[in-house]
Amino acid sequence: MRSKREFDTLIVEGGSLRCAFSAGVLDTFSVLGYNKFKRYFAVSAGTMALTSFLAGQRKHFIDVACHMVEDGEFIRFFSAFSEEGLMNLSHLFDHVRRHRPLDIEGAAIASWGKDVRMVTTDFETGSPLYLRPTPSDWLRIMWASSTLPMVTRGRIKVHDRWMFDGGISDALPLQAALNLGGSRILVIRTRPSGMHIEKGWLDTFATYWYRDNPAIVKLYEDGHNTYNDCVDRLSTGGEGRKRWEEIAPLSPLRSEGYRLNAGHLLQDYHHGMSCALDWLHT
Repeated sequence: MRSKREFDTLIVEGGSLRCAFSAGVLDTFSVLGYNKFKRYFAVSAGTMALTSFLAGQRKHFIDVACHMVEDGEFIRFFSAFSEEGLMNLSHLFDHVRRHRPLDIEGAAIASWGKDVRMVTTDFETGSPLYLRPTPSDWLRIMWASSTLPMVTRGRIKVHDRWMFDGGISDALPLQAALNLGGSRILVIRTRPSGMHIEKGWLDTFATYWYRDNPAIVKLYEDGHNTYNDCVDRLSTGGEGRKRWEEIAPLSPLRSEGYRLNAGHLLQDYHHGMSCALDWLHT
């Protein structure tokens, strides 16, 4: 198995329910005791996967995700233009609080002396924010990192600042990890290595919706190019003494999109477990 001292930084990409794959990777790490990272970066739904990993709550993410797609209240197409949007994050977090609470205190204790960052986007400036959660604001930052216009509530206030999905401003925070001292970086992806994305309908809609805020418009106009540039950078494997690797799905995940079921999520979860085992024993 790979040396546990080999990697100092872990990045968990977002991607909504595609993070079932990430949960499979992290649960495998948890079972095998692979966690010598000094710093962690998580984006969007990756924040929940990372939190359950730090707290030692194996299968938490996949169990909650499977419940959400089957209960008929989380994904509702007729609610796209409502306050909560297509995916009801309020329902998700209420379910977590009532039925499957995250051990936030445990996650905080496990990461004591380490650097945990959750990526959000400043709603006014469009700048990425790399927030260090505490037990008192951990869940709210997770919520802010995952919320998108139309798809979810749209924005969340944290410490008197409006924020939304970190994946819009920095979906793959490789440079941020380098800036904060990362030199051996592992990136858990939710798309295959090297896969580029194109500007989508949500990007086009958002450029009109936020036409009075040039900073936000620019994010949606150029976001796919920024993402693709980072994908290409990751494929190099490193620069100078800084090195990085990816654990990525071998093909596009079944949990892409919104018309899916628990079976799709479980397939991606097991795919993540398999990829993690292959990577650990390479």
